[in-house]
Amino acid sequence: MKTLKIVLFGLGILLLLINVFGLLKSMRHSDLYTEENTGRLNDVTIKLEDAKKQLVRQDNESDKDFALRVNDVVSKSMSHYFKNEGKKKYNLRVPLRENYILFIANSFRKDNRYEFKNYKKGLERGVGLCSSHSIVVKGVLIDHGMEAHLWDIAGHVVVRTRVSENEWYILDPDFGLYVPYDIAEIEADPEITRPSYEHMADLYKPEYDDPYTADKIVELYEKEGNHIYTYDARFEKISYIAIWVLPFLLMLPLLIKMLGHKFLA
Repeated sequence: MKTLKIVLFGLGILLLLINVFGLLKSMRHSDLYTEENTGRLNDVTIKLEDAKKQLVRQDNESDKDFALRVNDVVSKSMSHYFKNEGKKKYNLRVPLRENYILFIANSFRKDNRYEFKNYKKGLERGVGLCSSHSIVVKGVLIDHGMEAHLWDIAGHVVVRTRVSENEWYILDPDFGLYVPYDIAEIEADPEITRPSYEHMADLYKPEYDDPYTADKIVELYEKEGNHIYTYDARFEKISYIAIWVLPFLLMLPLLIKMLGHKFLA
C-alpha cells in the first residue's frame, strides 16, 4: 500500500510538471508567420502578443468600430490552416503539455485534430478554419459586453453581432470581411452580400484553387442551410480544471500519511 501511495505521488508530481511546462510554452509555432502552404496572401501579419493588445476595447470606441476592428485583427493574426501534415508542428492535436486529458481523449478519435472552444486557446494556437476564427471573434466581443452568435451559412461559419441598438452585422473573420446587414435581410436577398465579397480573389495566391468565390459565398447565404452554429464546451472547461485537481488527488494519500505520522510523533 505504501508503494502504491509513493507511485501515485510521483505520478501527481509528473502531471504538475507537465502542466507547468504547458504554461511556459505557447502552442503557437513561430513558423506560422512564414507558412507557405495556406493558399492565402499575407495570411498572418499580426503576432500573438500584438493581437492580444489590439483586441482590447479603446476608450469611447463604439460597438460597431470595435466589432469591425476585432474582425480584422483576428483575421490577420490567425491562419486558415488545418492540414494533417501540420498536425504536430502547429499543435492541431492538443499537445500533452497543454492538456493531458484532451490529449488522451482525442487519441481515440480517427481524426484527432481539435478545435478549441475557449477562444483564448484558439487565438494562442493561431490556426484553424472559419469556425475557429469565428469562435475567437465571438469570445472577444462577448467578453467586452457585446451580443454575438455563431452562424452557419451552409457550412461556412461567421459571427452575427449587434453593432448598435437596432443594427446587426455579419462578421467573417476567416476572410477579414463583413456584411453590413442582418441575417434576415440577407436571406431575403443574398445578392446584398456580393459587394462584401467581390474581391475574394485578391486574398489568394494566383495558383491556389479555393471553392469560396464571391458567387459561392452569395449562394451560401441563401435561406436553405442557414442556422445558428452551436458546440458543447463543457468537457473542455472541466478538463482544464481537472488537469490541476487530479495531480493533487493522486498526491493526497501519501501527504495524509506523512502528516499523520508528523502529528503522531
